[in-house]
Formats: sequence, structure tokens, C-alpha cells
Amino acid sequence: MSPVSCLLSQVWYNKVMTLPRVQISAAAIKRVKNHDCWVFRDELLSAEPSIPAGELVDVTDRNGAFVARAFYNARSHIPLRIVSLRPDETDDPAWLRHRLTQAIAQRARLTHTNAKRLMFSEADQLPGLIVDQYAEYLVVQLRSAGMDRLRATLIDLLQELVRPRGILERSDQAFREDEGLPSTTQLLAGEVPPRIPIHEGPLQFLVDPHRGLKTGFYLDQRPTRARLLGLIEPHQRVLDAFSYTSSLGIAAAHQGARVVCVEQHEPFMDLAKEQARLNGVEDRIEWIAGDAFYWLQAQAQAHATFDWVLLDPPSLAKQKSQTTKGRQALHHLLVQALRLLAPGGSLIVSICTYHLLDVIEEIVRIASAEVGVRLTVRDRWLQAEDHPWILHAPATRYLTSWRFATSPSHARDAR
Repeated sequence: MSPVSCLLSQVWYNKVMTLPRVQISAAAIKRVKNHDCWVFRDELLSAEPSIPAGELVDVTDRNGAFVARAFYNARSHIPLRIVSLRPDETDDPAWLRHRLTQAIAQRARLTHTNAKRLMFSEADQLPGLIVDQYAEYLVVQLRSAGMDRLRATLIDLLQELVRPRGILERSDQAFREDEGLPSTTQLLAGEVPPRIPIHEGPLQFLVDPHRGLKTGFYLDQRPTRARLLGLIEPHQRVLDAFSYTSSLGIAAAHQGARVVCVEQHEPFMDLAKEQARLNGVEDRIEWIAGDAFYWLQAQAQAHATFDWVLLDPPSLAKQKSQTTKGRQALHHLLVQALRLLAPGGSLIVSICTYHLLDVIEEIVRIASAEVGVRLTVRDRWLQAEDHPWILHAPATRYLTSWRFATSPSHARDAR
């Protein structure tokens, strides 16, 4: 080791050996030791507002015994985000490099696409860091004050490990406000074009990294697109509601289906049309600019029918207090969708509302009873494998999809 490296290591060691301490409750300790990665404000026994936001701290019990190391932010409703259960791991100045390298290696087997999530926050023990790769470009979100403090180091490491042509930061979401951080969209390295061509199996897509939702594309819906490629038959009628840039509708059209895509934001629809032309399916897709909630209701009243209805609505309850309202909205949406299904038709429902995931089947059951149809659950799946679900961190399972099928002879309620 060079003299400079020795000096840097000693500086790092001296810093971590004098970390501030934050005490947590016995219940929180039990969860953390079982690999949960969040500690909430009401679980703190000692609060230290003087500690800079995003600082590494030692998490202890009431007697001062070490429990974990975490990013601390007194302002956040999640003031502690666990980084390690080992007291010595982050003493190594290369700990961040090790975590990034490990996350990249776990995605190496995804070879049928050049677009993937490289880092998924707590699921990769990188709390608050999202990195999506689109071909030769990276789009980064920094969701925690701890990762925000490490921005410069992170960018240097990503350039070294991935060697992208450009890195764009899209930390422009509401989650930044809870951390006391300003929203920001900025170029961090190289250049990132307004359109990035990507491929996924036989499909071609265009990503808008600067203005698109999330980081520009729904990478987490890769399993749904794969299922559509295996299930859709030529000449079937498919409705893609809340279609965004119509990746699901394009997958269906690729199989020869006649598709209707409903999207209320016209810039997204313009991009969807570009993608349809890129895949040679523009003549099989009808575009509807409108609110899918109202459009589905109008079509149900007009007795329209589809062989497939694809529902991927936005989050209907961002907070637990909104669960009842979100449940009511989803029930209404499902009733209209079920009334549109032809006998023997299939409904795919994708829900990214964490607070509703455990009651979806109950909501669908109630909606189907109102419409008077009998449903079979044909399949259920999670977000794509590069968005791993960690059993001990429930919030890492944020997207679940179901495929329901109606009886070939079901009679729709005419109401």
C-alpha cells in the first residue's frame, strides 16, 4: 500500500472510530438484527438534531452496545437507514466500491437486454441509491441524505466500474423533500442524449432519460412484457390503459394483436408512437389521449369488449393514510375493466401501491362479484429480477402483477 493510501486509510479509520451514536428501541433492534433496513422516528431513544444530515452513525441499544451502522437524518421520517450490521465493514474506505461491484455482478446474467437496474437502494445495501443503465448511459437517483453526501465518490466509482458515455442525475422526486434535499436534474458526467435506443428481446424502445417517468422507462415491467409475448395471439383485441410510452401495448402488437393505448400525457404518447414505428407495429395501435379512469367507464357503458385488458395505474396511495381512498379508486377501475372483458378474456393488473398489495385479491373479488363474473387466477409475478425483493425489507417488494381470466361463457353485467 502506498504512503498516500495508508494516510487516507488512517484518516478514514480515525473518522469512523469517532462516529456519533444513536440509541434505538428494543423492538427496532430486533428488526434491524433480522436485516430490516429502516428505523423510524418513534423508535429512537436518543435524537441528535446536531448531527449533519446523511452522516454515518453507530446505532446502539440503551446501554451503548453496537447494533448497526447507518446513515442518520434527523429531519426524515426514516432517520436511520442501515448500511451494515458489522462494526468494521465501513471502516474500510473501499466498502462502497465493494457494494457497487457486487450489485453490478448480480445483474451480469441479464443478457437479453441492454437496459437494467444496476443498483436498487436497500435491496443492494446501498440505501437511497438507484442506478439504471440504458445502453451506454446511466441515470442516477439519490434518495437519501447519506447517498447525497457521497455523490462525488459515487460518480467516480460508477465511471470506473461501468465506463458509461454519460451519467444523468434524476433526483427530482418527492422523496427528496422528506430528506430535506432539493430536487435536482443535472448532468454529472459526459453527455446523455434526449433519446436512448434500447432493446429487450425482440422489442426496441426509446428512453427519454431527461423527462420520462422514474428514470425514463419501466424496467420493472420486463416480466409482463415477456408474458405478453408468449400469450397474445394475432387479431386479439387488447386495451393498454395508463399506457405511458406503451411498452406493453407494443409487446401485444408485436404478436399481431389490435391494440388501443390510453394515455393522458401527450408527450408520452408522442414517444410511444415513435417506438411503435421503430417496431413496425404502428398500424396495429390506436392512440387515445385521455384519462383512463373516465375512458374505461365510457367504453363499458358503450358495451365495448376486449380480449385483454392491461391495467398499470399510477400509485393510488402514496401514504398509509390514503389506503382507503386508493382502495376505492382501484375498485372503481376494476369494475369498469371487468365489464370490458369478452368471454374468456384476461385481465392483467399491475399494482405499484405498496399499501394495497396485500389486499388486491380481495378488491378484485369484490369487483368481480359486482360485475357478476367468475375469475381464475392464472399467474402472479413480481417486479423484474434486477429489482430484487428482500424478504426482511418488505418495501423492496413494491410491484406485483396478476393475470385473471374469465370463463369462456361468462355473461357480463349490463349495468
